[in-house]
Amino acid sequence: MQSSAADLPVKARPLAAPVANWTQFYIGAGLGFDFATGRSNLTPVGGGPDLFNLDGLQGADLGLSAFAGFDVQVAPRVVVGGFVDYDWSRQRTTASATSTFFGQSLSAALPSLDQGWTIGGRAGFLVTPDILLYGLAGYSEMRINNWNLNYLILGGGPSFTVQESALTSHGYTVGAGAEYRLANNVSLRSEYRYVALGRNTTVDPLGAVWTTDLSEHVVRIGAAYRFGQFGGPATASATPALTPTWTGVYVGAGIGGDVITPHVAGSFAGVLDFNASGLGGADVGGTFTIGYDRQIAPRWVVGAFGLIDAGTNGGAKVTASAGGAGVAISSDLAAVKWGWTVGGRVGYLVAPETLVYLLGGYSGTTAQSISYDFLGFPGTAPTREYHGATFGGGFERFFTDSISARAEYRVTHLGARDDLASDFMTSLSAGGTVHTLRGVLAYHLPTP
Repeated sequence: MQSSAADLPVKARPLAAPVANWTQFYIGAGLGFDFATGRSNLTPVGGGPDLFNLDGLQGADLGLSAFAGFDVQVAPRVVVGGFVDYDWSRQRTTASATSTFFGQSLSAALPSLDQGWTIGGRAGFLVTPDILLYGLAGYSEMRINNWNLNYLILGGGPSFTVQESALTSHGYTVGAGAEYRLANNVSLRSEYRYVALGRNTTVDPLGAVWTTDLSEHVVRIGAAYRFGQFGGPATASATPALTPTWTGVYVGAGIGGDVITPHVAGSFAGVLDFNASGLGGADVGGTFTIGYDRQIAPRWVVGAFGLIDAGTNGGAKVTASAGGAGVAISSDLAAVKWGWTVGGRVGYLVAPETLVYLLGGYSGTTAQSISYDFLGFPGTAPTREYHGATFGGGFERFFTDSISARAEYRVTHLGARDDLASDFMTSLSAGGTVHTLRGVLAYHLPTP
């Protein structure tokens, strides 16, 4: 018996793997830290030797961002887009030194970021349908709080005061980041940007010329709301379903950055008094952590943790001199050497595999040993451990049933210590704030 072609079984066409749609507009906000690096010099009216030089200036503190943009998914794994963002910073860096013995006084408010905006584009690769790794580039304008410098011969003689108005610097921005889409309309991201602001020259009312080279480093974690399906309806994710267990013990390790904004005051042999605020350093840091979480409700997780942080500032230093006046100051920049934190966290499951959380705890932080030379008084500050409260938050996502990744921001308020005097110091006290941002991979031990 013969069969016609119409009687033959028809093989169904294989379905294409569904791919999430990233073609959308979005708005969002973020927080993290900023720190400035650069050098400045002051040239007198008519030229001649520099009146003042500063090399290695660094100011660091909390930063906030608001942003908006759009993405277009041009291929199953490729996303391109444009963005604009606005940044605010709490950077305020001041330093002063007064010597009744030498009859000289020097005080300064250093250039620091106030606010600014960036417009640019980004291109990324989808390592999974919901996780985008991207690079970015753009044009930036930043409003800089400028110099306020006072140099005085106490008994009379050469002195000058410079109060420069704020200026707007412009340059380019490059950076990279990772973004995770929790749902079609909500995503979380972590991002680093380097802003090169170039050389800026200003002339004070007396005719002296300031020249400053300044760069900004901007580190943020943030959240975005994504509007509708701008390019068409989104399809289901092709990622296999996960069945993570949030209750249990975990261990983890991570890498990121720290900035420290210290407040320091002291006296050398009773003849030199100094005070500095915000003149801090940034470092690359690592973290080792262990903890226990418990899922107490379908959407809620609580836990306890302990962690150790370690960092290095790469030997960064700051030096300042007033030409012809015999005023010279140099010091290592404050940076985190290592620290520990014990605390707890509480989180909300926005998806079965994704936790958004807040944390709090108690910390001990040891700074890098600082060597200095203030107006010819050299020395090394003793190493001490500072203590204080830590607060922060982040988000964590399982990629397998036992491995998760998290992005986390912490701020630690360090209590002041007044037992730091050494060498020629009559007194020395210091305290400050540490901002920490980490990306961490964690392994969750099997539940017995």
